[in-house]
Amino acid sequence: MPTPTGLPVPTAVPLPAGISSTAVAPPAAHLAAQPLAGPAGGEVRLSGEGYPAHGRVVFTFHGERVGDTTADAVGRFAGVPVRVPDAFRDAEPGAQVTVGATSGPFYAEVRFVLTR
Repeated sequence: MPTPTGLPVPTAVPLPAGISSTAVAPPAAHLAAQPLAGPAGGEVRLSGEGYPAHGRVVFTFHGERVGDTTADAVGRFAGVPVRVPDAFRDAEPGAQVTVGATSGPFYAEVRFVLTR
C-alpha cells in the first residue's frame, strides 16, 4: 500500500508452516542401557550418540556420578561399563531410577529398574 509520500509500506512476510526464524537446536542426544534392570552393585553398559565429537560424557544414576567416557569423532560411545551405586541396596525391587549422560548442554536419560 503506498504511503502519502508514494513509497510502499513494508509488510511482514509470513514464514511457511514448520519454518522458524530462530536458531536451529542441536540434534538431540540419545542414551541406551543394557540391561535395563538389575541390582545395586551390578554392571550396566551404556551407549549413546548425538554428543559433541571427542566430548567428555559424564554418567549419573539418579544424580550420583558413576563414571565418564569420551565420545568418538562423530559423538558416539558404546558399551561403557558402569556400576549401579550401592546406595540403592535398600530400594524396593521395581523402583525406577534415572541413568543420565551429560556433555555440556547435551543430555539424555534412560530409566533403570532396580532388582534384588
